[in-house]
Amino acid sequence: MLENNLAYPCFCTNEELEAKQERSKKLGIPHVYDGKCKNLSPKEVEEKKKQGIPYAIRFKVEPKEVVVDDIVQGRVKFDSRLIGDFIIVKSDGFPSYNYAVVIDDYEMKISHVIRGVGHLSNTPRQILIHEALKLPLPKYAHISEIVGTDKKKLSKRRGATSVMFFKELGYLSEALVNYMALLGWYPEDGVEFMPDGELLKKFDIERCSKSPAMFDFFLIEKNSESEQEEIDVSQLSIEEIKQMINPKTKLNWMNQKYIRYYSVEKVYELAKPFLLKDSEVQELIQNDESKVKDIFASIRDYLVTLDDAIPYIKELSKDEIQITEEAKNELKSLEEKQPGAEDLINIFIDLIKKENPDTEEEYSNLIKQAGKLSNRKGRFLFMPIRIYTTGKIHGLELPRLFYLLGKDRILKRIDYIKQKLQNQ
Repeated sequence: MLENNLAYPCFCTNEELEAKQERSKKLGIPHVYDGKCKNLSPKEVEEKKKQGIPYAIRFKVEPKEVVVDDIVQGRVKFDSRLIGDFIIVKSDGFPSYNYAVVIDDYEMKISHVIRGVGHLSNTPRQILIHEALKLPLPKYAHISEIVGTDKKKLSKRRGATSVMFFKELGYLSEALVNYMALLGWYPEDGVEFMPDGELLKKFDIERCSKSPAMFDFFLIEKNSESEQEEIDVSQLSIEEIKQMINPKTKLNWMNQKYIRYYSVEKVYELAKPFLLKDSEVQELIQNDESKVKDIFASIRDYLVTLDDAIPYIKELSKDEIQITEEAKNELKSLEEKQPGAEDLINIFIDLIKKENPDTEEEYSNLIKQAGKLSNRKGRFLFMPIRIYTTGKIHGLELPRLFYLLGKDRILKRIDYIKQKLQNQ
């Protein structure tokens, strides 16, 4: 390019260039190199080289309109006069990004350059270099920015994190890929869950959106302006990061879809490394893994991540349960509004002993009978039964839980909670 007068040496010092940039900034105009070294004669160039003055190589930009035909952003036009002569080789001999990437892409036979929209402004420079070297242009696609829940661009301190972090939290790789594909792109048929290669069949880069896409995994404060308030998630532990996760993130929905889609056997094997991290569950697996597998199969549909299985397995494997303060308060509140929770439980006990339920449906009917006999319904029916059998106010669907526990274990649990409440 030097031989063909497409580039020239620039002997401007950093101090000179910085002063010119500062002047442009004060005037409120875009900074464009003024071409000071553009018209140096060959003799002047040689003299400066002999003096050992450091120099960079600048690409000579002729005034013209540079057009980027972008797959995503459409036809974008740039005025080369606002670009100016730019450096392609630095004074230390190292090539600039815009020059190096053109050569690298050509030698690697890159057909499509797909990158963030922040690189769109680099593209006219790269096109000019392609044209000067008579290299074929690749196709360009500049994808929309990804922002956090605070609508600000993701960065190391604003929600970006390692892919391995998601694996440690119990997210399936297929779910993460599916979720990430939907950031800035949407399938034509509107079906977001795409297992078994459906994503590969459906994906079309031309359907990518120009609008920013939201990575909704972390809840980031919208008014967090200062660097001190921003959090570098790479420096936090898994437990600390869990507290920042948005419970309504689409990744949770997507992961649960995949957990339900795959066979129980496959999901159990994927979850097993998480289960073995807990000493109590590890002991259960060593003593009776088939029982753990049965429990896992029953709770699989309720899992959001593979890591969620541990508390469920612990819950279903013990008879002596603890009643939470939250459950005690709820029971007290219900009793104030409609007394008779203990009478309901006694009716429930009698029905279990009489009917000997053995399926989820039979347990469901038994709960309804208890409601009719005690004249209770809604939370006044279900919540006391849940608290007396689990010690909590949230959990599995009661008919399924009771089916898994069995009649004898249910009765033991109720008796244990009764004693706990009486001894308060």
